[in-house]
Parts: sequence; C-alpha cells; structure tokens
Amino acid sequence: MKIPYGWVREFVDDLKLSPQDAADRLVNAGIEVASVTPLAPPGLRGAVIGEIEAIERELDESRGHRLVLCRVRAGKGERFSVVSGAPNTRAGARAAFAPPGATLPGLGVVAAKKIHGVESQGILCSERELGIGDEHEAGLLLLDGDAPWAATWPGTSASTTTCSRSRSRRTVRTVSRCSAWPASWPR
Repeated sequence: MKIPYGWVREFVDDLKLSPQDAADRLVNAGIEVASVTPLAPPGLRGAVIGEIEAIERELDESRGHRLVLCRVRAGKGERFSVVSGAPNTRAGARAAFAPPGATLPGLGVVAAKKIHGVESQGILCSERELGIGDEHEAGLLLLDGDAPWAATWPGTSASTTTCSRSRSRRTVRTVSRCSAWPASWPR
C-alpha cells in the first residue's frame, strides 16, 4: 500500500519531521515502511495547476502544430500569456502549468521567451515535459474541471513530496483500527 506523506501529516497534528524521519518513527512503532520515494521526478519544481481562461488569438503554425496564444490563470490570481501548440488546448481546461521560475526535468528553469514574435510566459505541460511519461503528441496533461486551479502540482510541495510504501496489509489494518485514523485514508 502506498501512503502519501500528506496523509501522514494529516494523521499527526503539527508533524515537523522530514518524510524519512517520519518513516523511521513509523518503523520504530512497529509499522513496516518498505521505502520512501519521491512522487515527482527529479528536477520538477514550481509547477501548478493552471486554468486556460481564454484563447486570445491564433498564431502561425510550427512543425505542423497550430499555435495559439492563451491567457492562463495560476498562482494568486496571476494571469500569464502562454503560447501553446498542443492540439487539446481549449478555454476552460485545467492543465499542468510551469510559470517562469519553475523547473522542468530536462528543460531546466522556465523563463519567458518569444515564440513567433509573441512573449510566452511559461509552459502548459504534457506528460513528457513534466517528466512523468512519454506522451507528448496528444497534447497537454489535462485535469478534471474540479481540480483546484493554482494548487501546487502534486508531488512538488513539501507535504506531497514522498510516498511511503508498506508491504504488510495486516499491519495497515491494525493501524486502521486507531480512533484517530483520518476519514480520507483507505481502510
């Protein structure tokens, strides 16, 4: 069973331990922790869930892709002008977004740059740009409409950076009998 560190923090009030230290304490309490692994790939930092508010205009084509200038809402109500060539770019969609200053695996630090004469202030991301898969041609990694825009991309915040893996279902069942077991945890 995989347990996000955020769940452990929900279970224990004011937990100020690193994920590894929390895992060590769980082991000392008799709960087996097989591994502590990062959810996000190395090099992914600062990505958020952005909402494409509008397609402001169409630009030229590039390598067979229709380029559009989008207005993306992210952060604390911040809005960015972003050029996208993804075929599934549409107003109202929520997608992974790397604003200037974010870091993407294999691409490094994201900065505003001119594309076909228009400044693009960040990158609307596919699986490949996030480093979580190989898919790129299908376009952006879109999320459900109820995904919280401006939220930190899963796995890139302090509370979700790691996942503990327990090998023993019996141990997990025993712990689940605890009266303080959070309702959102699987039983």
